[in-house]
Amino acid sequence: MSPTIFISGGQSHLVVRKSSHRQFCESFNSESSLLRSCSGSCQSDTVVDVCSLDPVTGSGYDRHDAWFYDWRTGVCLETKFEYVDEYSDEQNYFASEEQCNSKCRRGVPNQCFDDPRNLGGKNDIEKWTYNYTSTQCVPFRWAKGRWPDKNTFTSKEQCIQTCRIPDLGICGYGFHNECKHGDDLYIRYNYQKQICEILQPDECPIHGNAFYTFRACYQRCGRFVEDKCKLPIQNMSFCSEVKTRYGYNTKTLRCEVFQGCEDSGNSFPSAEACWNSCAKASKHRCVQKPDYRFPGIFKKYYYDIRHDLCISKRLFRGYVSGDSNLFETMEDCKATCMATYKYDPDWL
Repeated sequence: MSPTIFISGGQSHLVVRKSSHRQFCESFNSESSLLRSCSGSCQSDTVVDVCSLDPVTGSGYDRHDAWFYDWRTGVCLETKFEYVDEYSDEQNYFASEEQCNSKCRRGVPNQCFDDPRNLGGKNDIEKWTYNYTSTQCVPFRWAKGRWPDKNTFTSKEQCIQTCRIPDLGICGYGFHNECKHGDDLYIRYNYQKQICEILQPDECPIHGNAFYTFRACYQRCGRFVEDKCKLPIQNMSFCSEVKTRYGYNTKTLRCEVFQGCEDSGNSFPSAEACWNSCAKASKHRCVQKPDYRFPGIFKKYYYDIRHDLCISKRLFRGYVSGDSNLFETMEDCKATCMATYKYDPDWL
């Protein structure tokens, strides 16, 4: 019996249904067709790739830490799960990050997830290792030792070709020239420029590196962008518990609060971290030190970046320049430095 494809949450899922326990089961080994696998015995009536499912975390009190594969971003993440029964092999649930990587990130060599060995020492030299959390090849000091080397490369280029390019997955594919894709507007990720860009009418996407919106493109491939401040403010991944986060809005040129996930996107744990990471170079008003020296009778306001608060202060002078950390009213201070993010579906 032929496979069936159904759509759920904007994601294509392939299901293999069998008429008997002897039916042959196939495995598909490319991200664009979605990894599909089945057990050797084929005892289940329906076989679904667990790596394409959202995790079933539950909401009870008896919860524990475990791992799942986030198909939105292509990484394994840790979250809280309820007790999982004996059929956990049919769920997007893994006891360890290693199990999750082995099952759902088969395109990336296992050594790329290891820590390098033989660090430093006498007559050490520079070598390279892949940091899969930051998705960067980084140098370290290596010396010949007793342990077999893992995730250790003689050059940055060797590290990139072995680990970073495979880790890119669909985000690393280019496009065909001299072809036509009709009236559809496709956006693809350019990993060399670290941006999402619109494909020209004579360019066609390859192996799934094609998205209908910039948000979708950056959600899947944004973890490879080094400057997170340039990303749209959005939840990159699935999380069982949202928290207060801060993101830099490139349109309003300010940090804004939102409820979201602790992930690899434009998401910071505090307002101070956001402002200092994304707006310090521009000398934004909210990053500057409060503009006051002497106490007086004029009531003005300044932004306390550490506590994310607008605070009143009576000053000797009443002049407000408009380009320093001093505001005429509390409302002006909050609007400038403590804004709440408003979702923009047409982000560019």
